Amino acid sequence: LAKYLLISAVFIYSFIVFPLCDLDVEGTACPNPFSCIPRLLTMNSDRMTFFQRVKSMLYPLSLKYICQVSVIPYARMASELLQREVSRGEILASGSVWLFREDFVMDYPRPIMPNMVFTGGINCANRKPLSQV
Repeated sequence: LAKYLLISAVFIYSFIVFPLCDLDVEGTACPNPFSCIPRLLTMNSDRMTFFQRVKSMLYPLSLKYICQVSVIPYARMASELLQREVSRGEILASGSVWLFREDFVMDYPRPIMPNMVFTGGINCANRKPLSQV
């Protein structure tokens, strides 16, 4: 919709939504070294052996196909709205700011771009203060 109205888009990215598709990496053109950053569901840590690094590099190949298939209906809808053929990458690259509903402290160190902002838990409720016991 922002692309149709020719305004900047702000994406709010939650880990729950498409965590395996690396939409944030694709949209921000952020480097994502598979050999250094453990992939979700691979059960690897940041200290990987050579074969674990190979597994971490091969794992996203199958996920790319699944993600491409799951986005096809939305790509068609965007193409109809804009009345021209658009790709998922083109739409994601139009975002001026990416707000991440996660805390960088809880994740492995990774490169981030200047337009990526970690907001922690946006939907967290205010808690009562701790007792003085």
